[in-house]
Amino acid sequence: MKDNEQDLFGQKLRERFESSIGSLDGETLSRITRTRYSALDQKLDIKSSPFFWIPTGALVTACLAMFVYGLLPQPAVEDKTFIDDIEIISELDLYENLEFYEWLEQHEIPS
Repeated sequence: MKDNEQDLFGQKLRERFESSIGSLDGETLSRITRTRYSALDQKLDIKSSPFFWIPTGALVTACLAMFVYGLLPQPAVEDKTFIDDIEIISELDLYENLEFYEWLEQHEIPS
């Protein structure tokens, strides 16, 4: 509904309500008014409700846990990958002459 339609609906509803209570006696009107104010006094304040504090406490706890986790020392992460290791080994002279070094170890030629 649009605002104008809601206003018109509310106005018609109020007029119908006022016309229906116009025929009531004073004692009944007084009882209705007392009951209405009693119900309004019993309305719970959302900030004093425990159901308001449960999600708030959970959110604060989660934020605090993330903050403490950020303060903890983190292990160093190596940027090397397996491919980098293979490239380093392939560039070494030892790898290219591996057969020669094996032969030299078998024959143990004194220097």
